[in-house]
Amino acid sequence: MRWKDFGSSARKKRLTRREVHENVFIELDYVDEAMRSADPAAFAQVHNLVGTCQLKSSSRLDLEAICRFLPNSVYEKQKFAAITIRLGSPQCTTLLFTSGKMVLTGCKSFIEVLLASMNCLYTLRNFLPGVQFELRDVAIQNIVGNADLKLQPHERLDLNAFYRDFNVHCTYQPNMFPGLIYRPAHVEIVVLLFFSGRVVLTGARTMSAVYGGWNKLYPLVKKYRCVGPREAAPATADPATSGWEPGLEPSGLVP
Repeated sequence: MRWKDFGSSARKKRLTRREVHENVFIELDYVDEAMRSADPAAFAQVHNLVGTCQLKSSSRLDLEAICRFLPNSVYEKQKFAAITIRLGSPQCTTLLFTSGKMVLTGCKSFIEVLLASMNCLYTLRNFLPGVQFELRDVAIQNIVGNADLKLQPHERLDLNAFYRDFNVHCTYQPNMFPGLIYRPAHVEIVVLLFFSGRVVLTGARTMSAVYGGWNKLYPLVKKYRCVGPREAAPATADPATSGWEPGLEPSGLVP
């Protein structure tokens, strides 16, 4: 998804392809078949977006001065080069750099990324009336979603069998990270599978990639449901040939 310029008369409309409306260029997500499926496990939910935008200004941004008047903001120059701004509506965290680049995390949709960007823009205009600001190139860089296979208490996901069948596209070393990382070649997402049946979807840049990708992978993943305890079993492959790279495990995503 990418937004070039905010048109005042942009119409709200759900599309299945890219279109241009009143200076607005947005690739809107479509309603995937999985959303209308009778099986709730086939539906993926989006719970975090990472967006970026460029804030053009007529003068160099003084982050120390902005932090003094901007509510819910933190700036520690010795630790990090950006000011951290926490917004309440929509709820997200924004990083503003001296160059004017903004990174937004915690939004649930592309519209929330737009609203948060405009919120920061109007706030800076109110407190710095002598400086001209312009918002450009709002885009989504990463979408994180999740799904649940709805396993029974006596069931688990057989990650060892999944790794044996798809080891070329997988990274799995339970001694370092309990989840299996699956990078399918035919979809635009990276899938993290856990014994409990929880699934994390990441690496997408559009909603359609999240919903459509999981809709394609769900019939494959559900075949590896089996009966047994959910404790992690030892890996069946040699970690030296598994393609594991330290630091790839996404912290905080373990169910």
